[in-house]
Amino acid sequence: MKAFAERLRKASIGLKLSLTFVFVIALCSLPMSLLTINYLSNKLKQHVMNTIEESVRSQKDEFIELILMENYWRAFNKIEALSQIPGVKEVVLVDANNRIIASSKPEEKVVGRSFSNNQDYLKIPIESYSYTIGYLYYQIKREYIEGILSPLRFITLAFTFFFTLVGVLLGVFVSLRINERLRQVREMIEEFKRGGVPTKKDFWERDELTELADFVHKSLSDLKGIFSNLEFARNFYESLFNTLQEIVLILDETGSIYFCNKAVENYGFLVENLLGRKVGVLLEGPRERREVRESLRQKRTYTGVVKLRNKKGEESYALAVLVPWVDAFIFTLKDITELKRSEELVKRMEVFSLLGEMSAYLAHELKNATLPLKLLSEVSEWNEDDIKVVRASIERVDKIVSSFLQFARPVEEEKREFSSWQLVEDVLKIYEPAIKKKGIDLVLDVMDFKLYTNKTALEIILSNLLKNAIEAVDGKGRIEISLRKEGEKTVLMVKDNGHGIPKKHIKKIFDPFFSTKRDSTGLGLSTVIRYVQMLEGRLSVFSEEGKGSTFLVEVKA
Repeated sequence: MKAFAERLRKASIGLKLSLTFVFVIALCSLPMSLLTINYLSNKLKQHVMNTIEESVRSQKDEFIELILMENYWRAFNKIEALSQIPGVKEVVLVDANNRIIASSKPEEKVVGRSFSNNQDYLKIPIESYSYTIGYLYYQIKREYIEGILSPLRFITLAFTFFFTLVGVLLGVFVSLRINERLRQVREMIEEFKRGGVPTKKDFWERDELTELADFVHKSLSDLKGIFSNLEFARNFYESLFNTLQEIVLILDETGSIYFCNKAVENYGFLVENLLGRKVGVLLEGPRERREVRESLRQKRTYTGVVKLRNKKGEESYALAVLVPWVDAFIFTLKDITELKRSEELVKRMEVFSLLGEMSAYLAHELKNATLPLKLLSEVSEWNEDDIKVVRASIERVDKIVSSFLQFARPVEEEKREFSSWQLVEDVLKIYEPAIKKKGIDLVLDVMDFKLYTNKTALEIILSNLLKNAIEAVDGKGRIEISLRKEGEKTVLMVKDNGHGIPKKHIKKIFDPFFSTKRDSTGLGLSTVIRYVQMLEGRLSVFSEEGKGSTFLVEVKA
């Protein structure tokens, strides 16, 4: 059954239509023929029965006399006459005791014997004065009925076969017309696929297939117009993009390139060689590739400066912008190599300028620090106060040199894992005596988590901020240290309720050598921002004169 269903599923429309017509014709004609033949058969039987009953009714008195008088010969002649009626097979006359009086087949039904109705006999009671005195049994001849109905059966079968054949031919014709019209519809579609304008097909029929053909033609014509507009727009925007100096890419969700403009040729790449490849092929650094991949995965905007691969051997930098767009991403790369070089030149000039300032400042500070030593060198003998002055001068020189080294030569250390509490405790060990000495109320809000970064750099940042806070408070001040994890960022906050920073100084506090304290080198906050930049973080300051200051550091760790 399953195999038949599978074959029927794969059969052509012509075969399915032919089978449908045959099934419908057979379903209608065969039951009708059977009902007609059965009806005629019953009518013939009824006619024979009516004929016998009418004959018996008309000769009722004679049958009563034959039964009562037991006139067997006359009874046989009467029964024999009845058996000659067309359609009658056998007739038997019996009395009330079921004893045979006469039979049309006396050799089988012997007179005087008891009649046994073990076959399909019909009977007519013979009554006299409301008493049944006998019965007339008879059988209808089936051969007679079949003989009359046989030509009718043949005619019915012939008509059924004829109409079935007509149904098959009609099914084949209809299927051929359907196939022909579908072929012409396919021709329209193929013509459209080849880029041509589909030709409308006119059919003689006005049915659903004609409506379908008209709908397909209208739809294809509309699509042709839409595709023409899209092709014009694509060529226009492609030409527009190709005039841009910056690289424009369209990426899918996996980062594969499926459009790029000709600006990539400025870096030695061919457009056709980039299509289908990952966007990382254009980026030089692993960090940039990782950040772009992460932005693609999270479907978020990305902005950053990246180093580009350049097959021409030149060092190139670009401002990268990745923006989600529907189910894709637009990725632009604006060349900032010249700007980068200008920045490097400006930085180099700033370094030279800073170096000059540092040299002058260092010479001035060292001169002031060593002046007592020079004066004491002219004294022949030193007392205890002189020795204290020498020690203070040496400590001052050591402090100046240490500050300069920390600022000028940042500690470059491999990233390692450590806990948040370990970082805070290592710094507090240094400043705990100063905190207790000044009676400062220290409040810690440290979340317990793991960091993976340059530990020494974070220690220097926290150490300088805490040192500034200790120096800023007078008497019983209050300092809060908070270290928390917020998403991918580590947030460090150092807050004090000291004298605060005047508004006129707020923009200068990160400048090297700027300080309002007499014995300060002015490099503490400069060192902090230098290390924050090294960790690619962000430093914010909030201060109100007379109420205190808050320093907020955000780094990826």
